[in-house]
Amino acid sequence: MPSILTLDGAPAELDVTARRPLLTLQVDGQAYTVEELPADEDGARTLLINGVPYTVWRTREGDRVHVKLDDAYYSVGYQEAVVAAAQGGNAGNEIRADMPGMVVEVMASLEAEVNAGDALLVIESMKMQITIAAPRAGVVESLHVERNGSFQKGALLLSLRALAE
Repeated sequence: MPSILTLDGAPAELDVTARRPLLTLQVDGQAYTVEELPADEDGARTLLINGVPYTVWRTREGDRVHVKLDDAYYSVGYQEAVVAAAQGGNAGNEIRADMPGMVVEVMASLEAEVNAGDALLVIESMKMQITIAAPRAGVVESLHVERNGSFQKGALLLSLRALAE
């Protein structure tokens, strides 16, 4: 059964098609074969993705995995497709911090219309800069943070409301 994956705020559909002999998955219909090699002394791992080697560091926090892949940083959220469907149109009205950090940049403005995947904020946490994107279309109702402001895990960063019909 496919799952909903959120990669840097943009939704994607993930389906694991095989686990042996190698992990094979499809992300938005694109097939990937993944092989993970043992970690080295500093905790880095090598992933072979479709035969191409990538150096990866990762840490899990609740329903998110924070990943450094070569020189790029990602924060990946996971939600079962059934849960995502059950939440329907009310999903994503409040955007909360998955970890403590600081606001690097605010791209959203009050009353601005946004589409799913639009960049709203850039935060820094654990020496990683992460772009927070709109989980769905809507209007920016409130900004609860400002540039250079710090926040704790679970803090409300931004609120959206549905577009007027």
